[in-house]
Amino acid sequence: RDEDQCDAYLCSLARDGIQALLTKVWDLPSEQIDNSIYVTLPKPVTKLPREKPVPKGKEITKWEQYAREKGIKRRKKGKKVWDEVLKQFVPRYGYRKILAEKEKNWVKEVPDNADPYEDQFAKAAEIKKENIAKNEYQRLRNIAKHRKLKVPNVGITGNEYASAKDLGLATHYARHATASLGKFQPDLPNEKKVKGLGKKRKHEDTTGDAEVEKKRYMAVLEKIDKPDLNLEGAVHKQIRDENVIMDLERRGGKKYGRRSKMGGRHRTKSDHRAAKLGKGYHKIKAKIKSKAKFGGTGKGGSKGNFGDMRKGAGKGK
Repeated sequence: RDEDQCDAYLCSLARDGIQALLTKVWDLPSEQIDNSIYVTLPKPVTKLPREKPVPKGKEITKWEQYAREKGIKRRKKGKKVWDEVLKQFVPRYGYRKILAEKEKNWVKEVPDNADPYEDQFAKAAEIKKENIAKNEYQRLRNIAKHRKLKVPNVGITGNEYASAKDLGLATHYARHATASLGKFQPDLPNEKKVKGLGKKRKHEDTTGDAEVEKKRYMAVLEKIDKPDLNLEGAVHKQIRDENVIMDLERRGGKKYGRRSKMGGRHRTKSDHRAAKLGKGYHKIKAKIKSKAKFGGTGKGGSKGNFGDMRKGAGKGK
C-alpha cells in the first residue's frame, strides 16, 4: 500500500509471473528447427458451466434390490434345455419352444372341480395373457417409481387416486360398454347421472335482432340456391363453337388432326366427326340449319337441306 514501493512490487510480481510461465513452457516437449527451438503447446481447454445437473446413476429395480438382499447372483443360462417328455433338447424361448409345448401338451386333463365342458386350452391362454399383462404392469410401475410418480394399485383405484367424478365417469363408460349402449342396464340405487357428457344441441334465440335472423336465413338460401351463370365460360364456349363451324366450312367437312390456322383450340378427329354428325357442341346443328334455310351455300352442299349438306360434306365438294 506504500506509494513509494508500489512500482517495485508490481515489477517483481510481473517478473515472477513471467518466470513461472516460461518454466511451464520449457517443461513442454520441444524440438530444434533451423537453429530455433519450438515447443508443442497443449490443446486448449475451455471449461463451461453445466446447464443441467449431473445425471444420477440408474436406480435398481425391485427385483434387483431383492436379489442383493438374498444374495442371488445372475447366472448365464443355456439356450436349450432337456425335456424329459419329448426326450430331446428344446429351445428355452422362441417359436420352437411353442411348437414343442403344443407337441407335448396335445391333451389337457380336466380337474375334478372344473366344468367338464370348459375349454382348458382357452383357459390356459387366458392365464398366459394375464401373466403378460401383470409383467407389463410391473415394468411400468418401476418406471413410475424412478420418476417419483404415484401409481394406483391393480384393479379398482382407491379413494387416494380417484375422485367422485372419476368414479362416476368409470361407471358411465362401463354401463354404456354393452351391445345396446346401456339401454337395458338397470339403474343402481342412489345413482347420480354424470353431467357434461353427450353432445348438446344449441338452439337459436326465437327473439332478438331481426337483421341477424335475416342474414342467417339468407345464408341458408344461398347454399340451396343454384349458382350464378358463368358468363365468361359461356362466352368462350360460344366462340369455340363458332370456330368449329368456320373450320368445318372452310375445310369442306374433312377431318384434320392438326391445329386450325383460324385460331381456337386443337380439335381432334373425334371433334370433327361429332360436329359433322350433328352431335356434341352447343348450337352447332342449329347454326348449320339456319345457314342452309336462308340460302347459305357452303362447300358442303347447295340444296339448302341439312341432310344434303351433311352428305356433301363427306364427299368434300
